[in-house]
Amino acid sequence: MTSAENNNDDWREIRSRADSIANAVFLIGGGALSLSISVMLGNKASGLITLHVAGLAISAWYALLASIILFLLLKGHLIFQAYTLQFNGAFLNRHIAAFNRIGWSLGLLGFATFVIGLIFMVRAAALAVGAP
Repeated sequence: MTSAENNNDDWREIRSRADSIANAVFLIGGGALSLSISVMLGNKASGLITLHVAGLAISAWYALLASIILFLLLKGHLIFQAYTLQFNGAFLNRHIAAFNRIGWSLGLLGFATFVIGLIFMVRAAALAVGAP
């Protein structure tokens, strides 16, 4: 392991930043999911919700759900990595590149699905109010 990975303060800082991003995704994604589902169900009979708008909203819901699940997996991965660092450092030394690839993959994929979900949600809302 590099000196940065051995440094407990650096590890805590990285973990803190990942937690902050994950918590923001949980808050914004979860709020967007619950609010948009409530609005869509409440306006289903009004005629504002076309099949295209509904399709975009459903895609947004699945993307936001995927981002929440991916960030939960990332948090679990970080906890497992911290546990491994504390109790089986030799194993982590041999597999640090794989651990880091998994963490980065989960984080980047989670963030990408979060952004896609928000874009789909905004597009569905824009279409529902009559924007081209």
